[in-house]
Amino acid sequence: MGTKGRPRVSDFVKISIAYKVIQYSKRYNETPYKAWFRLIKHRAFKDLMREHYKNTKHREHWTRKLTQSTDSQRKFYSKHIKSFIKEYKLNSGIGSLKEWLNRVR
Repeated sequence: MGTKGRPRVSDFVKISIAYKVIQYSKRYNETPYKAWFRLIKHRAFKDLMREHYKNTKHREHWTRKLTQSTDSQRKFYSKHIKSFIKEYKLNSGIGSLKEWLNRVR
């Protein structure tokens, strides 16, 4: 039997988002929350979110909603981005993400 619910997010999407948020927060000396909003304005962000929502029926609707609605952006940060950062222990910096990448390979 299969499992219920949404399929897991790919590691590519998790790593890409977490890495860029940490990179922006270090480069511009701001919190990860503000860095997330800076990442949303990037030109390749829509393609990354299409990859994130690839298993849903209305992929374009969800990407449009995430890029245009500030409320959905805040909710996405609190439900997803915080856990990505916590999962890879990125509070200590980009170096820990590089160590994790070396272990995966």
